[in-house]
Amino acid sequence: MVRTFVALLIPPAWGSHLEALSGNLAARTSGLSWVKSGNLHITLRFLGNLDEAAVERARASVAAAASQASAPSARLGPLSAFPNFVRPRVLWVGLSDGAEAVTALARAVDDALGGAGFGPPDRPFRPHVTLARVRDGAQGLETIRDASVSEPPPAALLDRVVVMKSDLHPSGSRYTALQEVRLRPPDR
Repeated sequence: MVRTFVALLIPPAWGSHLEALSGNLAARTSGLSWVKSGNLHITLRFLGNLDEAAVERARASVAAAASQASAPSARLGPLSAFPNFVRPRVLWVGLSDGAEAVTALARAVDDALGGAGFGPPDRPFRPHVTLARVRDGAQGLETIRDASVSEPPPAALLDRVVVMKSDLHPSGSRYTALQEVRLRPPDR
């Protein structure tokens, strides 16, 4: 079985910005599991554990959907938390621009996956980049709400969709791209 998800990769400038933000927040907190900078992405759809045949169906479906899609232009937004900052379980950064286009891309991927026999997503899609998961007993969470966040990098094209394998390890998840599809430039 292959733990599988579909991701929209972020540009290097976004990764650097989010790595600095995570480092700043990590210095003031404890008990959070931080996402490694190389693993930062926007999850379009989590598929769970799939057998090889299902992985191949997912790859073909995502390739078909992504090959028809234009790359969305987006910009990072504010720091937030699921379900909220009072009881955070996940820290994340959303999009201040481009959320609608990224949501449309996720819907196209979902439609293609549905046509290949995959059921609907487990939860509604909200475009975001996960920074950390909050463990029980975490300390310093009150400092996150009031953290000053530097100006994000400029808007960028998000032009790579990847079907990703995720291997869980004590040192953190390890991702392997099973298929990468380049999205068309927006003017085509």
